Amino acid sequence: ARFSVIRYFASEVQNAYGPNVHDPRSGEILESHIGWYHNVMRLLKNWYTTQTAAVDESARQNVFDDELMGQLVRFVASHEVGHTLGLRHNFGASNATPVEKLRDPQWLAENNHTSSIMDYARFNYVAQPGDGVTNLMPGIGAYDRWAIEWNYKPIYGTNSPEEDKKILNQWYLDKAAGNQALYFLTEASTYDPRAQNEDLGDNSMVASEYGIENLKRILPNAVNWTKEEAKHYEMAEELYDNVFAQYRRYMGHVTKWVGGIFETPKTYDQDGVVYEPAPAQMQHDAVAFLHRQLFREPTWLLDQEITQKIKADRGVNMIGSLQSSIINSLYGTARLQRLIEAGSAFPDAYDLADFYSDMQRGIWAEANSGAATTVFRRNLQKIHLEKLITLLKPANGSSPGSSTFFRATASVNPVVTDISSLTRGTLKELHDTLAKAAKRAPDKLTRYHYEDCMHRIEEALDMED
Repeated sequence: ARFSVIRYFASEVQNAYGPNVHDPRSGEILESHIGWYHNVMRLLKNWYTTQTAAVDESARQNVFDDELMGQLVRFVASHEVGHTLGLRHNFGASNATPVEKLRDPQWLAENNHTSSIMDYARFNYVAQPGDGVTNLMPGIGAYDRWAIEWNYKPIYGTNSPEEDKKILNQWYLDKAAGNQALYFLTEASTYDPRAQNEDLGDNSMVASEYGIENLKRILPNAVNWTKEEAKHYEMAEELYDNVFAQYRRYMGHVTKWVGGIFETPKTYDQDGVVYEPAPAQMQHDAVAFLHRQLFREPTWLLDQEITQKIKADRGVNMIGSLQSSIINSLYGTARLQRLIEAGSAFPDAYDLADFYSDMQRGIWAEANSGAATTVFRRNLQKIHLEKLITLLKPANGSSPGSSTFFRATASVNPVVTDISSLTRGTLKELHDTLAKAAKRAPDKLTRYHYEDCMHRIEEALDMED
């Protein structure tokens, strides 16, 4: 290929990509050909509506005007050009921005809402109505300018690659070391909560609270903003599904903080540690957020004025499936082992016992308070109980998980760790709690539910009558 081009594909695929052809001997980029699938515009439309319609009236329509869509296209094209120049995704860039600054118009005008367009930061879903924020799209940021300078600025007066390397390292130490806006965090990290896609700000719990408040403003308008004469409710259903998908992303962002490990790459001539547990308070806050926003059924998602027009079911299975997914993730053996490791190495760390206690107290709150249960809460409690039983007695043929901490990767068999002991003790305590709760249950279905759960625990623990 002789020419660098943008290739357009008349396709339903919702994507774009930015490769290059380079000389492996020198790194010289010979050619690039950004691929642009037509339906990426539909993806951009859905993202922008779901993330910004609470504050931007132009996002409240089925078809965007050319000016708005042009800005969205430019954003994606800029990201892909970054790839053609050799830049990787930098999923840590958005973490450099304090959450409250995402509501500050002056700060955003000077800094953008992420320090790199190579992050998957998308659009500013944190800004609230009344903040006066109009700069909702990412732009080329401090990290991007620094990365291009480091990669492409000519170095004169040297005679070997080794001499160049020393100068490049000094540039990094002088300018980037200690400046979080210039940090790079890989897209491959499975355990650093600062390195996530689709997130904003330095605190996922606070950012997601703001995001949910905006989703609550958008959802009641799903029909009014999408209606067309003599048309069915397909567009309203698509908006609803995208609102739920965005809500689901927030739950994932928060979940990653539990058992999270910060990995800050350093060289020998830099001070400080490379690996450390995420702050204990942040992990407590993450579990509290999940109790508040997911495990207590999110009734705002079940607005009958909307759902009766677009869905046959009433949302019980939809909410239960998400709760199950998050609980399975929270109780993954790799995450639990990281909590054990953190507790063994750091006295003030959020450890396995803290996590079990926080989860038990929130999920089984009605058993302690004597309050009635709802179908959502009963389903949630059964999901939680079954996960604990599975940890205690893994199914035949199931594979142990793997844990990564301090660059050590090993299989995790819960049966030979504190996971088994704490799970067994938790089930015994829960059985005692349910026995008392069943006697004072406020309704028959709640009592039957507790008795059912007690029976499952008795079978799992081989308890005698």
